Amino acid sequence: MKNINELKQERASKINQMSAIVDTVMGENRSKNETETSMWNNLDKEVTDLDETIRMAERQAELNAKSGKAVEVRTVAPKSLTIEFRDWLTNAVKMGQTSSFNGLGELRADPIITTTDSGVINKTVAPKIDIITSPGEAFLRSLGVTMYDGLTGNFVVPNMAEDTAGFVNEASLGASANMTYTTITLAGRRLTHTQSISKETLNQTNAGVYNSILQNLLNGIWTAVVYDLFDQIEVDAATQKTTFGAGTLDYSKIVQQEASIGGLMIGSAAYVTTPTVKAYLKKTAGLTNQEAIWSDNEVNGYPAFGVPQANASTIYFGDWSKAVVGSFQGIELIVDPYTSAGKGLINLTVVGMFDSGCANPRAFNILTNASIG
Repeated sequence: MKNINELKQERASKINQMSAIVDTVMGENRSKNETETSMWNNLDKEVTDLDETIRMAERQAELNAKSGKAVEVRTVAPKSLTIEFRDWLTNAVKMGQTSSFNGLGELRADPIITTTDSGVINKTVAPKIDIITSPGEAFLRSLGVTMYDGLTGNFVVPNMAEDTAGFVNEASLGASANMTYTTITLAGRRLTHTQSISKETLNQTNAGVYNSILQNLLNGIWTAVVYDLFDQIEVDAATQKTTFGAGTLDYSKIVQQEASIGGLMIGSAAYVTTPTVKAYLKKTAGLTNQEAIWSDNEVNGYPAFGVPQANASTIYFGDWSKAVVGSFQGIELIVDPYTSAGKGLINLTVVGMFDSGCANPRAFNILTNASIG
């Protein structure tokens, strides 16, 4: 027969499964299918039944205490908190969407068994872990970069210039686009980020420890993706790059970046550079006796960003919707308690497959000066 704490743990597990179903549906912006609806309803009924059983058990415990009836003290074989954490983390990730670590539930250590009639004390060591959007991913989305999620196999992205249709006379053929285009292929390249957790750390049983580690691992993946995107733009848009002499960076060159892609209908356009170049532009006047080139996070009337992942001494301008990032099969979290078991360590590894490139290199202009940055 299960005790009250075991019933509560069973209820928490079912609630976490219900939450995982809802998070999946909301994350994919759709309605529940029949299977998901049936599973959620069945779990809901089981939770309701457990609520009633727990209520009755708690009330009976109160009555037993009033009647002087002895409280049964159950003995439970202790488990390793290391194994407990491994199992919890593995199951939690399976329940959630591994691309964002949703659905992580509660990790509960073994009950502390008392020798008095005060009952069993259930020790909750970690509440729901919330993983926020990584700064790198948030930055790419704020730029308007085109994101292809959940890819399987190589993904061919059409790479072509913009073309214009023409008005024609009645019964006449329309002009053909006659565009020649090349393609870029997004092929998943593996990114990994690993952290080891010692048994001593686990003994702290502090939820913030696990939250910080998982968040840091995910942040590291997206930071690498941002670095890669700028490197790929440098390659794909190499013909759009201008190098100028030391000490000759001025407002006219930055304005010329806009003019150089003026033949396009610009969409999500913005300037991006490093924090060092950003600082230089904030103290450099745009025109004589005018405000600085960089003011209120704008340059030449466009949004401007200074990020460390941009290549040094470089200013990028373009329609960022023409930059693409693909992710393959989401992000996987691997919990390995074996490899470093002799050292008392659990290895957490985050693995993702990503690639990036330009759908239209003509949509970008790159300005570089080796004396800045």
